[in-house]
Amino acid sequence: MADNPLFPQPGRILLVKLADLGDALLTTPAIRALHQTFPKARIDALTTPAGAAIYELVPDIDRIIRFPKELFDRPTGLIRPWRAASIAWLAARLRASRYDAVVLFHHLTTAFGTAKLRALCLATGATVRAGLDNGRGAFLTHRAIDYGFGARTEWQYYLDVAGALGACTAETRPILTIPDKADASGAKLLGDLPAGVPVIVLHPSVGWYSQARTWPVKRFAEVARQLQNEHQARIILVGAPDASDAAAAIRTTVDAIDLTGGTSIAELAAVLRRADLVIGADSGVAHLAAAVEAPLLTIFGPSNHDAWRPYGAAVHTTGDEQLPNSRALVVRSGIACSPCFYTGFTLGRPQGCVLRTCLDLVPVDEVVRVAGHILSGSLNAQNAPRPSGKPTAR
Repeated sequence: MADNPLFPQPGRILLVKLADLGDALLTTPAIRALHQTFPKARIDALTTPAGAAIYELVPDIDRIIRFPKELFDRPTGLIRPWRAASIAWLAARLRASRYDAVVLFHHLTTAFGTAKLRALCLATGATVRAGLDNGRGAFLTHRAIDYGFGARTEWQYYLDVAGALGACTAETRPILTIPDKADASGAKLLGDLPAGVPVIVLHPSVGWYSQARTWPVKRFAEVARQLQNEHQARIILVGAPDASDAAAAIRTTVDAIDLTGGTSIAELAAVLRRADLVIGADSGVAHLAAAVEAPLLTIFGPSNHDAWRPYGAAVHTTGDEQLPNSRALVVRSGIACSPCFYTGFTLGRPQGCVLRTCLDLVPVDEVVRVAGHILSGSLNAQNAPRPSGKPTAR
């Protein structure tokens, strides 16, 4: 909680989350808490183009400021004149907006990263600066304690930051609104869905960062084959264009609808919310599925499951006969060296080790068993018609 809760209520709040799709989604419960506590405040978000695709679906955000943070991930990036000019432009724009409070949804993990975030916060001119403090947050006026990666989930940490400003953080969860046009388009992409035919969505890729999180495509294909044979399921493949090769490999094994590279984020959300089960790697798509409350199985390897598991997901370790009673499950091996990525107060090993034993020890049969368990619960609960009308995930 706060050293001194925010008072009086702010007129303008700037949220800062310079990260990708999944990271942006994990901030949405905290954004909801801030909006509910300060309903008259204008809430703006500074984010990347990828994060903006999510924040466009968040009704609690009034304005989105896009900034390509990857251009400034290294100190050498700051010496190029046009990049320095971009930073100067951003600083002037933020100062002109006269924010009362800036809310930082980042860990202060590295010295260079901390310096950038400190400069950004101070550039706003906001008298209130809230964020996570691991000992590097002297520039913050309102602090939530950072106990290290995995001591709390990321979305819980962000709720702590909102709580440091006095926001009520009880019973908040992701809220996304899918536009009617995108929802209709997503439904059209799926085609006719006969009653009793389950829809299983597969997302086999993890994006460009930390390829070590990738479960073998051949195993995804075998899972799809077994589930299709057992449940006569309709298999849907989703992902960015860089997932097209993986999707093509899976389609050599099973009959599937390939939507990779063919949807907007809003359309993808519309597809996921109609799924009876989503199976994927540790990625932003898994977080999107959790946000729209789709039944979900996510496979974790080197990344810290206690930090990055999707909202509401329970953890199942391979070899345990008892399965958690949850519609959303993380499946991982119990090998002692995992996680090795996002540990303590450091990034750890983003590319894992050469052997990737933690993922190798997640077998196909176990994923099929867990998938069947979630799917049976999903189908039993889905005697009602499939989603229709204007959708709001909450």
